[in-house]
Amino acid sequence: MTISCRIGLLRLADSAPVLVARSMGFFDRHGLDVEPVIVPSWANIADGLVWNGLDGAVMFPPLAIMTALGQRGRPVALRPGLPVSRGGNMIVLRGQAEAQAQWQSGRDKHRAFTNWAQSLGRKPRLGVVHLYSTHYLILTRFLQANAICRDTETEIVIMPPSSMIQALAAGEIDGFCAGPPWGADACLKNLAFVVAGSAQVMPGHLEKILTLRDQWTSENPDGAARLYAAVREAAALCNHPEHAAEITRLLSAPLNAEGLDLPYEALKRIMPGTPDAPDAMLFDTQPRSTRSSCGWMIEDMQREGWLMPAQLDTLSQLGWYND
Repeated sequence: MTISCRIGLLRLADSAPVLVARSMGFFDRHGLDVEPVIVPSWANIADGLVWNGLDGAVMFPPLAIMTALGQRGRPVALRPGLPVSRGGNMIVLRGQAEAQAQWQSGRDKHRAFTNWAQSLGRKPRLGVVHLYSTHYLILTRFLQANAICRDTETEIVIMPPSSMIQALAAGEIDGFCAGPPWGADACLKNLAFVVAGSAQVMPGHLEKILTLRDQWTSENPDGAARLYAAVREAAALCNHPEHAAEITRLLSAPLNAEGLDLPYEALKRIMPGTPDAPDAMLFDTQPRSTRSSCGWMIEDMQREGWLMPAQLDTLSQLGWYND
């Protein structure tokens, strides 16, 4: 029997395994009718899971955790699911060659950041894709590592990743931390330069997972196993450099042609195996425990005050947390 599943995605390159699995027939072979539902923001993803518009989603763990705990209106049982991607995020700041050279020439990054901020004439506005995101936690760690106070020396602005290039060009933000390929696109458009990536701040960190609503898995007892098998096959294919050109074409295709309408040249810069690209994407092909990869996130979320001690019991029951 064919199983239907609606999976929420954003216009991000690390959504690739779901699109590849559909395009290359992996879902069909596993008896699945998967509908990728492409939405504009992470808030749409969370709301779709809560209000039954989605059966699952490719998303980052902090948002999945907070959604499970009821931060989008009501609790919804979400478990860690399948790891999909690791790394790939970039932190970029407004500026071109001169600003980049000044940043790279000095060892004191706090001073470099202060000098850069003074050139703006105001407190820098830095974009992140959602409050409950790996991006927010990674940006926070980057700032702390360079003795920069997030709360007094910057202003954090929340916006969808696909809006950041326009916001940067319009002067609405002065930098951002976002997933692929938006950091590469900002650099190619001479709007910004890279100051750090996932490989520097949190090497090998888990970025996206495929999480499913408990209601869907209960109604489809072998559905998760079939879905995860298809996505792992697609992720393995996505990791091979010899497939980079066709996956780039798929991701850059228009939305009405089953693509994500992502910038082609930026995609070429961040595909797995790209030479001299330390912050290229890496897709996860192992069915290892997501729980073991979320410890640092949960610790940081507690420090931010997002998680109370009583909530850890719920997370433990859902498989996110080992007490």
